[in-house]
Amino acid sequence: MNLLATTIVDTSPYHPGGPVADSMKFVFNWVLLASIVLGLFTVVMLVYSMFRFRRKHDDDEPSQFHGNTRLELFWTAVPLVVFMSLFGLTVSQMGFINDAPASTAAAPVMQVTVIGQQFSWTFDYTGSHTSSGNDVQSFTILHVPADTPVDLQVVSTDHPCITKPYAASGSSAAAAQAAATMQQKLSTGDSLANAISDQGCGVNHSFYVPSLAGQINALPGQTNHMWLQARAGHYYGQCTELCGTGHASMLLEVISESRAQFDQWMLQQTAK
Repeated sequence: MNLLATTIVDTSPYHPGGPVADSMKFVFNWVLLASIVLGLFTVVMLVYSMFRFRRKHDDDEPSQFHGNTRLELFWTAVPLVVFMSLFGLTVSQMGFINDAPASTAAAPVMQVTVIGQQFSWTFDYTGSHTSSGNDVQSFTILHVPADTPVDLQVVSTDHPCITKPYAASGSSAAAAQAAATMQQKLSTGDSLANAISDQGCGVNHSFYVPSLAGQINALPGQTNHMWLQARAGHYYGQCTELCGTGHASMLLEVISESRAQFDQWMLQQTAK
């Protein structure tokens, strides 16, 4: 079923759904173009040399020489210019791709903690709470308002560590201790992402939605950051780090909807 799903939904980075993916496609297109041009030039020159300078039966012994300053300068300068041009192009886009814009009253940045665990994704919406006081969470599906920057804090955790201090005390002393430790950290103002990563439990995962942004690893004991911004639509991704027997089923979906639709969904979650 997973293989069939990949043939139905569009997960190509060549169909970007937001500005981060637009920027990545821009860089990739120029790198691809340079690679094609240089590759074709190399092949053409190789084939030309093979036929133009091949040995013939009636040929005299060719003159022998060593070194050609002009050629050596040429094949040193051209690759250097190409490399520095692509390097400069990449650097010019890296700041935008890596760093989420600053949050302002006019353009707020949404904060979400992405929790990878065997074999699913949990999305914790920072600052939004249910009627029972727990954070609003969604599973497998990330809901975001369209055209709004979303700052993601990506972490990994697995048993006996847990993702919530208010979860049941656990089926083991280790889980109970993890819950107590997380409660203590959060009570001092620490973020959920830091409280989870400090536990240091879990396996490596990798969060990747090709149409929206690059991939980033979810690692035990570490909080990684990325951001995305999506035009209205549905986008699909998957864990790209082999994380166990259920790795192939660790899919995810991003639903980007209008602000009114997102607010309605969030209202339904906070009423629970």
